Amino acid sequence: MTSCSQSEPSSEAGFTLLEMLLVVAILALATAVAMSILARPSDGVRVQATARDLINALRLTRAMAIARNTEVALAIDVDKRTFASPAIRTQAFGSEIAAELTFAGPEQRTQSTGGFRFFADGSSTGGAVHLRLRSSAAKICVNWLTGEAQLGERC
Repeated sequence: MTSCSQSEPSSEAGFTLLEMLLVVAILALATAVAMSILARPSDGVRVQATARDLINALRLTRAMAIARNTEVALAIDVDKRTFASPAIRTQAFGSEIAAELTFAGPEQRTQSTGGFRFFADGSSTGGAVHLRLRSSAAKICVNWLTGEAQLGERC
């Protein structure tokens, strides 16, 4: 009988502390890069969100005109990139988003300001708003007969 009193070193596989620290550092770097990319919404999302905000403001302004049985206007300033009406407080639509308005001539207040007027019966002066941010775009149409504001290509 032979017995071994000395234990031989084990050749089991494992990770060293240095390898573990290197993996953690790589994961931290990858997370930091991913978070910076994911934290900023895409151009399309930003344009669509602005379009939805503007549509909601148009709808609230129309509702106020009907409820108060009077004319109410929503003004859009393309230079300042803001919109406002008695129904809502002034809202900005992003410093990089460009707007182009198509509206009735009497609704132009200054070179950069125009808007949409809603009447007590729900109708409006009608028109459209084109929003652009690089390659992303959205078009909001305001029907003159019904006063309805909707996102779409046809006005």
